Amino acid sequence: MMREGDWVMTVRRGGCLCGARAYEIEGDLDGVWICHCSLCRKVTGSIGNAILIVPKARFRWLRGEDHAVTYVLRETYSITRCQTCGTPLPAEVDDTNVYVTAGTLDTPLGKGVRTHLFCASRADWDRDEPDVRYFDARSR
Repeated sequence: MMREGDWVMTVRRGGCLCGARAYEIEGDLDGVWICHCSLCRKVTGSIGNAILIVPKARFRWLRGEDHAVTYVLRETYSITRCQTCGTPLPAEVDDTNVYVTAGTLDTPLGKGVRTHLFCASRADWDRDEPDVRYFDARSR
């Protein structure tokens, strides 16, 4: 039972497709950042890399921290993936933040896209056609 003055910390969890790696994030997040640079498009095979910027003190691995492979594409760009299923997962490349791939969250975020980066590098197909179709089916 909650009493006046009690508060509950928001905790969100996520992980890879095969379940070998899992993490949790404490506290609220301000939204998703999408990078449209050519490297992020190549590494995801999509419109770009959708990430959450999480202070290191609020991120922790639940399992599989050592079950990763990191590909260094150049000095300032690398991607870390699960060594079993290949899911791109949180990158711990600086002392301040962890860069969490937004699509790996299992818990709803409750926020939308906050920032688009390198928009001048967007692919020419990164737009809706006038007769775009939408389907509501879920995969799980």
